[in-house]
Amino acid sequence: MLARIKPLVELVASSLVYSFIVMVIDLVAIFFFSRELNQVASSLSFIMLVEGGLGLAIGGAVVLYSPATSKIGELIFHFKPWSAKRQKVAEKHANSWIVTGVFLLFEALLISALWTA
Repeated sequence: MLARIKPLVELVASSLVYSFIVMVIDLVAIFFFSRELNQVASSLSFIMLVEGGLGLAIGGAVVLYSPATSKIGELIFHFKPWSAKRQKVAEKHANSWIVTGVFLLFEALLISALWTA
């Protein structure tokens, strides 16, 4: 049981760190372009909502990676052949994208809620 929880905790912890890094970068960029404090929270919330949505979309696209779409990629774009190992690695990356996207969405909603309160 502990062996199954450890990867989940690592995924959540790394995704939380990634989302905070993205938030800090966004905050610095917003302060660079706009020095008005009343616009910072709304801009940060909006940007993080967009980034969270993109993270979910990218993660979902990676999860939908299948042997059929891989075969098309092999024929048209000369990608490497599909293998179960590559599928497993792709799903691991997709999980990271999805969880980070969820954290970004949650943080954006939290910022929005706290700013208006």
